[in-house]
Amino acid sequence: MGFEKVLDDIKRESKLEGKLEGKLEGKLEGKLEGKLEGKLEGRQEIAKRMIDLDMDVTLIAAATGFTPEEVEQLRDRLP
Repeated sequence: MGFEKVLDDIKRESKLEGKLEGKLEGKLEGKLEGKLEGKLEGRQEIAKRMIDLDMDVTLIAAATGFTPEEVEQLRDRLP
């Protein structure tokens, strides 16, 4: 009986650890995704300002890391 209780305790602890690991992994994944989204939005804002200043597409692409095609797509979406 004592051995079964120890096994049950170990199983319960393992489940708890698994849940905690899953939550932590989810939080870290969410933070990373948020940071990446923020960086992309920042690059887009810079590109939009450069477009508003009527700068050359290749210069905008070089400054933001976007391809010239992506810069053109941004330009087309601007009012």
